[in-house]
Amino acid sequence: MSALRNSRTASVQVRGFATSSSLRVGPESPHFIDVPKIVQPTNPTRPHVRGTLPVPREIFPARRTDKPKKAYLDAATPAPKSEREVNPFSSAPEKQEWRFQMAELRRQNLREGLRDLYSRKRSAEGRMVSRSRENQDRRERILQQPEREDERLTRPSTIAAMLPQKQPVLPDPNREERLALSQARLAAKKAQKEAIRKADLQELYMNARSFITTEEQLAAEIDRVFPEGENKAWRNDHQPGENVWNLGNPPTVNSLVNQTHRNEGARWDIMQERVKQLGEQITGGKI
Repeated sequence: MSALRNSRTASVQVRGFATSSSLRVGPESPHFIDVPKIVQPTNPTRPHVRGTLPVPREIFPARRTDKPKKAYLDAATPAPKSEREVNPFSSAPEKQEWRFQMAELRRQNLREGLRDLYSRKRSAEGRMVSRSRENQDRRERILQQPEREDERLTRPSTIAAMLPQKQPVLPDPNREERLALSQARLAAKKAQKEAIRKADLQELYMNARSFITTEEQLAAEIDRVFPEGENKAWRNDHQPGENVWNLGNPPTVNSLVNQTHRNEGARWDIMQERVKQLGEQITGGKI
């Protein structure tokens, strides 16, 4: 095959036939055409593994510090309460003896496995801690090492006064004044919040007289607002008080604004409300 491959030209191609069974392939095979291989080998490709492995469970979690101790091992692998003996009159004494041996072997394997795994875990943690400490020490040595002589000699000449100065905090001549203003604003905000809280508590206390606290009061209020039959509050000059729409449409913003210009009663109510607010401002509490 090598001699035939070397005798090929651009115009004529000659295909040799070998007697090896590995070359006797059909046209559908990718090895039907002999492609020369490169001399330098390629890196082997890693086979693609389908699926993912589950996350291994933590055998010694932080919440169970008693696992490697003797009390846990004794509780996990309890010994039989009574001495087990093979019954010679049973149908299969060899099988019974084999079961006893397997049970004892399982208990022994569990004890030894937990001890070995715990020792392996401690050794792995010790190696990890030592490696981390070595990395930290190496980093500190690199950070604290002096400047190399070649870097110092080849560095551009700069006056020491022109180099940037390392200052932890920039100078601030008005610091005390700004702190005083900030503290004053904070105190004013706290006082305002406290005044609003006291006013809300006073209003809550004054309105507590009309709170409904029992089922009897609730039933009485429902009967007053929604009485059986005719409601006197819904009565007008032409219709009995059987429908709330007898009082007219709900008030709009425009009607509420112009209410004082059309109705003397509304003007009187507004004046009384203003007098009440004036009294609350003078006394410092809700009335």
